[in-house]
Amino acid sequence: MLSKPDYLEATRRFKNKKLNGHERQRYHALLLLTKGYSYRETADILFVDEETISRWAQSYQEKGLDGLKNDPRWGGEHGQRRLRANELDKLGKLLEQEAMPGTEVGSGWTIKAIRVLIEERFNLRYSQRGARKLMRALNWSYQRGRKLYVKRSQAEQRRFEFETAEVLAELVYSGEKVTPLAGDQSKVYLEGTIAKRWNPIGKQPLIADGARGKAAENIYGALHLGTGEEVVPFVIDWQDSGATICWLEQLLEACPRGKIVLWIDQAPHHTSEEVEEWLEAHRRLRVIHFPAYTPEENPKEATWKVLKEEVSHHHWHETKEELSKAIDGFYQTARKHTVSFLEKFGYFWRDGRIHLLPQSS
Repeated sequence: MLSKPDYLEATRRFKNKKLNGHERQRYHALLLLTKGYSYRETADILFVDEETISRWAQSYQEKGLDGLKNDPRWGGEHGQRRLRANELDKLGKLLEQEAMPGTEVGSGWTIKAIRVLIEERFNLRYSQRGARKLMRALNWSYQRGRKLYVKRSQAEQRRFEFETAEVLAELVYSGEKVTPLAGDQSKVYLEGTIAKRWNPIGKQPLIADGARGKAAENIYGALHLGTGEEVVPFVIDWQDSGATICWLEQLLEACPRGKIVLWIDQAPHHTSEEVEEWLEAHRRLRVIHFPAYTPEENPKEATWKVLKEEVSHHHWHETKEELSKAIDGFYQTARKHTVSFLEKFGYFWRDGRIHLLPQSS
Protein backbone atom coordinates (compact mmCIF):
# COMPACT_ATOMS: atom_id res chain seq x y z
CA MET A 1 0.00 0.00 0.00
CA LEU A 2 2.46 2.72 1.18
CA SER A 3 5.78 3.24 -0.57
CA LYS A 4 8.84 3.16 1.70
CA PRO A 5 9.22 7.00 1.82
CA ASP A 6 5.48 7.43 2.40
CA TYR A 7 5.54 4.76 5.12
CA LEU A 8 8.23 6.70 7.01
CA GLU A 9 6.36 10.01 6.54
CA ALA A 10 3.01 8.48 7.54
CA THR A 11 4.66 7.06 10.68
CA ARG A 12 6.05 10.52 11.54
CA ARG A 13 2.67 12.18 11.05
CA PHE A 14 0.85 9.48 13.03
CA LYS A 15 3.21 10.04 15.97
CA ASN A 16 2.81 13.83 15.82
CA LYS A 17 0.36 14.48 18.65
CA LYS A 18 -0.12 18.06 17.47
CA LEU A 19 -1.99 16.88 14.38
CA ASN A 20 -5.75 16.52 14.41
CA GLY A 21 -6.81 13.11 15.80
CA HIS A 22 -8.98 12.26 12.76
CA GLU A 23 -6.07 12.94 10.42
CA ARG A 24 -3.72 10.77 12.49
CA GLN A 25 -6.32 8.00 12.37
CA ARG A 26 -6.15 7.96 8.55
CA TYR A 27 -2.37 7.55 8.61
CA HIS A 28 -2.80 4.79 11.18
CA ALA A 29 -5.20 2.98 8.85
CA LEU A 30 -2.74 3.03 5.94
CA LEU A 31 0.09 1.86 8.17
CA LEU A 32 -2.02 -1.13 9.24
CA LEU A 33 -2.97 -1.93 5.62
CA THR A 34 0.71 -1.78 4.63
CA LYS A 35 1.54 -4.24 7.41
CA GLY A 36 -0.89 -6.73 5.89
CA TYR A 37 -4.10 -6.15 7.82
CA SER A 38 -7.29 -6.50 5.78
CA TYR A 39 -9.81 -3.70 5.34
CA ARG A 40 -12.16 -5.47 7.81
CA GLU A 41 -9.41 -6.01 10.41
CA THR A 42 -8.27 -2.39 10.10
CA ALA A 43 -11.86 -1.16 10.44
CA ASP A 44 -12.35 -3.28 13.59
CA ILE A 45 -9.13 -1.95 15.16
CA LEU A 46 -10.02 1.70 14.48
CA PHE A 47 -13.77 1.34 15.19
CA VAL A 48 -14.88 2.54 11.74
CA ASP A 49 -16.58 0.77 8.83
CA GLU A 50 -14.85 -0.89 5.87
CA GLU A 51 -16.23 1.70 3.45
CA THR A 52 -14.40 4.43 5.33
CA ILE A 53 -11.11 2.49 5.19
CA SER A 54 -11.65 1.94 1.46
CA ARG A 55 -12.28 5.66 0.90
CA TRP A 56 -9.07 6.59 2.74
CA ALA A 57 -7.07 4.11 0.71
CA GLN A 58 -8.53 5.49 -2.51
CA SER A 59 -7.68 9.07 -1.44
CA TYR A 60 -4.07 8.01 -0.91
CA GLN A 61 -3.89 6.28 -4.31
CA GLU A 62 -5.27 9.38 -6.06
CA LYS A 63 -3.55 12.18 -4.15
CA GLY A 64 -0.81 10.62 -2.04
CA LEU A 65 -0.43 11.34 1.67
CA ASP A 66 -1.76 14.87 1.23
CA GLY A 67 -5.08 13.31 0.26
CA LEU A 68 -5.44 12.25 3.91
CA LYS A 69 -5.02 15.75 5.34
CA ASN A 70 -7.98 17.58 6.84
CA ASP A 71 -9.59 19.90 4.32
CA PRO A 72 -9.41 23.40 5.89
CA ARG A 73 -12.92 24.09 4.60
CA TRP A 74 -14.44 21.28 6.69
CA GLY A 75 -16.50 22.36 9.65
CA GLY A 76 -20.06 22.79 8.41
CA GLU A 77 -22.67 21.49 10.84
CA HIS A 78 -23.67 17.84 10.61
CA GLY A 79 -25.42 16.86 7.40
CA GLN A 80 -24.56 20.02 5.48
CA ARG A 81 -22.12 20.61 2.67
CA ARG A 82 -19.02 22.70 3.26
CA LEU A 83 -17.94 25.90 1.50
CA ARG A 84 -16.55 25.31 -1.98
CA ALA A 85 -13.20 26.78 -3.00
CA ASN A 86 -14.79 29.70 -4.91
CA GLU A 87 -17.12 30.38 -1.96
CA LEU A 88 -14.17 30.42 0.43
CA ASP A 89 -12.45 33.02 -1.79
CA LYS A 90 -15.65 35.06 -1.84
CA LEU A 91 -15.89 34.89 1.96
CA GLY A 92 -12.36 36.23 2.28
CA LYS A 93 -13.20 39.22 0.06
CA LEU A 94 -16.42 39.91 1.97
CA LEU A 95 -14.57 39.96 5.30
CA GLU A 96 -11.94 42.36 3.94
CA GLN A 97 -14.32 44.71 2.12
CA GLU A 98 -17.19 44.84 4.61
CA ALA A 99 -17.30 45.66 8.31
CA MET A 100 -18.86 43.80 11.19
CA PRO A 101 -22.04 45.67 12.29
CA GLY A 102 -21.16 48.59 14.53
CA THR A 103 -17.49 48.71 13.53
CA GLU A 104 -15.24 50.05 10.79
CA VAL A 105 -13.67 48.14 7.90
CA GLY A 106 -10.37 46.67 9.10
CA SER A 107 -11.31 46.64 12.79
CA GLY A 108 -11.76 42.87 12.91
CA TRP A 109 -14.51 40.25 13.15
CA THR A 110 -15.77 38.01 15.92
CA ILE A 111 -16.44 34.31 15.22
CA LYS A 112 -20.10 34.94 16.03
CA ALA A 113 -20.36 37.64 13.37
CA ILE A 114 -18.51 35.47 10.82
CA ARG A 115 -20.93 32.59 11.39
CA VAL A 116 -23.88 34.96 10.89
CA LEU A 117 -22.33 36.25 7.65
CA ILE A 118 -21.80 32.71 6.32
CA GLU A 119 -25.41 31.78 7.08
CA GLU A 120 -26.76 34.96 5.45
CA ARG A 121 -24.62 34.88 2.29
CA PHE A 122 -24.11 31.14 1.70
CA ASN A 123 -27.09 29.59 3.50
CA LEU A 124 -24.72 27.40 5.55
CA ARG A 125 -24.46 27.04 9.31
CA TYR A 126 -20.97 26.61 10.74
CA SER A 127 -19.94 25.68 14.27
CA GLN A 128 -17.45 27.90 16.13
CA ARG A 129 -14.72 25.32 15.58
CA GLY A 130 -15.59 25.05 11.88
CA ALA A 131 -15.54 28.84 11.48
CA ARG A 132 -12.11 29.01 13.10
CA LYS A 133 -10.85 26.42 10.59
CA LEU A 134 -12.14 28.60 7.77
CA MET A 135 -10.30 31.63 9.12
CA ARG A 136 -7.03 29.68 9.34
CA ALA A 137 -7.58 28.53 5.74
CA LEU A 138 -7.91 32.21 4.77
CA ASN A 139 -4.63 32.96 6.60
CA TRP A 140 -6.40 35.05 9.24
CA SER A 141 -5.41 35.00 12.92
CA TYR A 142 -6.96 36.07 16.21
CA GLN A 143 -5.17 39.30 17.18
CA ARG A 144 -5.34 41.99 19.81
CA GLY A 145 -6.27 45.39 18.36
CA ARG A 146 -4.27 48.57 18.75
CA LYS A 147 -5.36 52.18 18.76
CA LEU A 148 -5.66 54.17 15.55
CA TYR A 149 -4.87 57.81 16.28
CA VAL A 150 -7.27 59.53 13.88
CA LYS A 151 -5.95 63.00 14.70
CA ARG A 152 -2.52 62.30 13.26
CA SER A 153 -1.26 64.77 10.67
CA GLN A 154 0.88 63.86 7.66
CA ALA A 155 2.13 67.44 7.57
CA GLU A 156 3.27 67.10 11.20
CA GLN A 157 5.00 63.81 10.43
CA ARG A 158 6.87 65.39 7.50
CA ARG A 159 7.83 68.37 9.69
CA PHE A 160 9.27 66.05 12.35
CA GLU A 161 11.21 63.94 9.84
CA PHE A 162 12.58 66.99 7.99
CA GLU A 163 13.61 68.79 11.19
CA THR A 164 15.28 65.67 12.60
CA ALA A 165 17.19 64.95 9.39
CA GLU A 166 18.25 68.61 9.10
CA VAL A 167 19.58 68.80 12.67
CA LEU A 168 21.46 65.48 12.39
CA ALA A 169 23.03 66.54 9.10
CA GLU A 170 24.15 69.87 10.67
CA LEU A 171 25.77 68.00 13.57
CA VAL A 172 27.67 65.68 11.22
CA TYR A 173 28.91 68.65 9.19
CA SER A 174 29.95 70.70 12.24
CA GLY A 175 31.46 67.75 14.13
CA GLU A 176 30.21 69.25 17.41
CA LYS A 177 29.93 67.21 20.57
CA VAL A 178 26.30 66.32 21.20
CA THR A 179 24.13 64.27 23.56
CA PRO A 180 21.03 62.92 21.74
CA LEU A 181 18.10 62.20 24.07
CA ALA A 182 14.50 61.06 23.82
CA GLY A 183 12.40 62.29 26.73
CA ASP A 184 8.97 61.51 28.12
CA GLN A 185 6.83 61.46 31.26
CA SER A 186 4.75 58.72 32.83
CA LYS A 187 2.68 57.99 35.91
CA VAL A 188 3.19 55.08 38.29
CA TYR A 189 0.14 54.57 40.48
CA LEU A 190 0.19 53.71 44.16
CA GLU A 191 -2.20 50.81 43.62
CA GLY A 192 -0.81 47.77 41.86
CA THR A 193 -1.62 47.54 38.16
CA ILE A 194 -2.71 44.24 36.63
CA ALA A 195 -0.72 42.24 34.09
CA LYS A 196 -0.63 38.65 32.85
CA ARG A 197 0.99 36.14 35.20
CA TRP A 198 1.39 32.37 35.40
CA ASN A 199 -0.76 30.83 38.12
CA PRO A 200 -2.35 27.40 38.83
CA ILE A 201 -5.44 26.75 36.72
CA GLY A 202 -8.53 27.99 38.52
CA LYS A 203 -6.53 30.20 40.90
CA GLN A 204 -6.59 33.69 39.41
CA PRO A 205 -3.89 36.03 40.78
CA LEU A 206 -5.24 38.47 43.38
CA ILE A 207 -3.96 42.04 43.54
CA ALA A 208 -4.64 44.16 46.63
CA ASP A 209 -6.88 47.19 46.08
CA GLY A 210 -7.06 49.84 48.77
CA ALA A 211 -9.59 51.96 46.86
CA ARG A 212 -7.36 54.97 47.43
CA GLY A 213 -8.17 56.82 44.25
CA LYS A 214 -5.55 57.60 41.63
CA ALA A 215 -2.56 58.60 43.76
CA ALA A 216 0.57 58.39 41.63
CA GLU A 217 4.16 59.49 41.16
CA ASN A 218 4.98 61.44 38.01
CA ILE A 219 8.31 60.56 36.42
CA TYR A 220 10.28 62.59 33.90
CA GLY A 221 13.00 60.64 32.13
CA ALA A 222 15.29 60.61 29.10
CA LEU A 223 16.94 57.87 27.06
CA HIS A 224 20.38 58.36 25.53
CA LEU A 225 19.96 57.57 21.83
CA GLY A 226 23.58 56.54 21.46
CA THR A 227 24.23 54.38 24.53
CA GLY A 228 20.70 53.31 25.48
CA GLU A 229 21.25 54.52 29.07
CA GLU A 230 18.64 56.20 31.28
CA VAL A 231 19.42 59.88 31.88
CA VAL A 232 18.13 62.10 34.72
CA PRO A 233 15.03 60.30 35.98
CA PHE A 234 13.08 62.89 37.96
CA VAL A 235 10.14 62.06 40.23
CA ILE A 236 7.63 64.76 41.15
CA ASP A 237 4.01 65.07 42.29
CA TRP A 238 2.77 66.83 39.16
CA GLN A 239 3.49 67.62 35.52
CA ASP A 240 3.45 71.29 34.57
CA SER A 241 5.68 73.91 32.98
CA GLY A 242 7.61 74.48 36.21
CA ALA A 243 8.33 70.77 36.62
CA THR A 244 9.40 70.54 32.97
CA ILE A 245 11.85 73.43 33.34
CA CYS A 246 13.24 71.89 36.53
CA TRP A 247 13.86 68.65 34.63
CA LEU A 248 15.46 70.46 31.67
CA GLU A 249 17.81 72.23 34.05
CA GLN A 250 18.86 68.85 35.42
CA LEU A 251 19.54 67.65 31.87
CA LEU A 252 21.88 70.60 31.29
CA GLU A 253 23.67 69.87 34.55
CA ALA A 254 23.99 66.14 33.75
CA CYS A 255 25.38 66.87 30.26
CA PRO A 256 27.72 69.85 30.88
CA ARG A 257 29.63 69.75 27.58
CA GLY A 258 28.48 70.13 24.01
CA LYS A 259 24.98 70.42 22.64
CA ILE A 260 21.92 68.48 23.73
CA VAL A 261 19.25 67.49 21.23
CA LEU A 262 16.07 66.39 22.98
CA TRP A 263 13.10 64.77 21.24
CA ILE A 264 9.90 65.07 23.28
CA ASP A 265 6.16 65.07 22.61
CA GLN A 266 3.87 68.08 22.34
CA ALA A 267 2.25 67.93 25.77
CA PRO A 268 1.02 71.37 26.92
CA HIS A 269 3.66 71.53 29.67
CA HIS A 270 6.35 71.03 26.97
CA THR A 271 5.12 73.72 24.58
CA SER A 272 3.90 76.40 26.97
CA GLU A 273 5.07 80.00 26.62
CA GLU A 274 7.02 79.65 29.87
CA VAL A 275 8.97 76.64 28.59
CA GLU A 276 9.55 78.28 25.17
CA GLU A 277 11.03 81.36 26.87
CA TRP A 278 13.33 79.16 28.97
CA LEU A 279 14.53 77.27 25.87
CA GLU A 280 15.17 80.57 24.09
CA ALA A 281 17.53 81.49 26.91
CA HIS A 282 19.32 78.11 26.89
CA ARG A 283 20.35 77.55 23.29
CA ARG A 284 22.69 74.68 24.15
CA LEU A 285 19.59 72.51 24.40
CA ARG A 286 17.69 71.99 21.14
CA VAL A 287 14.17 70.51 21.34
CA ILE A 288 12.48 68.65 18.48
CA HIS A 289 8.84 67.72 19.03
CA PHE A 290 7.46 64.38 17.94
CA PRO A 291 4.30 64.56 15.84
CA ALA A 292 1.11 64.54 17.90
CA TYR A 293 -0.52 61.14 18.52
CA THR A 294 2.53 59.08 17.49
CA PRO A 295 3.78 57.39 20.69
CA GLU A 296 5.53 54.67 18.66
CA GLU A 297 7.99 57.29 17.34
CA ASN A 298 9.39 57.89 20.83
CA PRO A 299 11.84 55.16 21.95
CA LYS A 300 11.50 56.33 25.56
CA GLU A 301 7.89 55.09 25.61
CA ALA A 302 9.02 51.46 25.49
CA THR A 303 11.22 51.83 28.58
CA TRP A 304 8.26 52.62 30.83
CA LYS A 305 7.06 49.04 30.37
CA VAL A 306 10.21 47.74 32.06
CA LEU A 307 9.77 50.15 34.98
CA LYS A 308 6.11 49.30 35.50
CA GLU A 309 6.75 45.57 35.29
CA GLU A 310 9.20 45.79 38.19
CA VAL A 311 7.56 48.54 40.26
CA SER A 312 3.83 48.62 39.49
CA HIS A 313 2.44 45.39 38.01
CA HIS A 314 1.11 43.18 40.84
CA HIS A 315 2.93 45.30 43.44
CA TRP A 316 1.27 46.85 46.48
CA HIS A 317 2.73 49.99 48.08
CA GLU A 318 1.31 51.21 51.37
CA THR A 319 2.45 54.82 50.92
CA LYS A 320 3.79 57.13 48.24
CA GLU A 321 7.09 57.11 50.13
CA GLU A 322 7.32 53.35 49.56
CA LEU A 323 6.45 53.83 45.88
CA SER A 324 9.15 56.50 45.51
CA LYS A 325 11.67 54.20 47.18
CA ALA A 326 10.77 51.39 44.74
CA ILE A 327 11.20 53.73 41.76
CA ASP A 328 14.53 54.95 43.11
CA GLY A 329 15.66 51.35 43.60
CA PHE A 330 14.80 50.60 39.99
CA TYR A 331 17.02 53.43 38.75
CA GLN A 332 19.89 52.55 41.11
CA THR A 333 20.56 49.57 38.84
CA ALA A 334 22.38 50.44 35.61
CA ARG A 335 19.82 50.27 32.79
CA LYS A 336 20.56 49.99 29.09
CA HIS A 337 18.10 49.62 26.24
CA THR A 338 18.46 48.79 22.57
CA VAL A 339 17.77 51.93 20.56
CA SER A 340 17.66 52.32 16.77
CA PHE A 341 16.14 55.80 16.50
CA LEU A 342 19.18 57.49 14.90
CA GLU A 343 19.78 54.55 12.55
CA LYS A 344 16.27 55.02 11.08
CA PHE A 345 17.48 58.38 9.78
CA GLY A 346 20.84 57.04 8.54
CA TYR A 347 23.05 58.15 11.46
CA PHE A 348 24.70 56.78 14.62
CA TRP A 349 26.35 58.24 17.74
CA ARG A 350 29.89 57.41 18.81
CA ASP A 351 32.49 59.15 20.99
CA GLY A 352 30.21 62.10 21.61
CA ARG A 353 29.46 62.87 17.95
CA ILE A 354 26.86 62.05 15.29
CA HIS A 355 28.14 60.09 12.26
CA LEU A 356 26.65 58.97 8.98
CA LEU A 357 25.96 55.27 8.70
CA PRO A 358 28.24 53.55 6.17
CA GLN A 359 26.49 53.22 2.83
CA SER A 360 25.64 49.62 2.04
CA SER A 361 26.74 48.40 -1.38
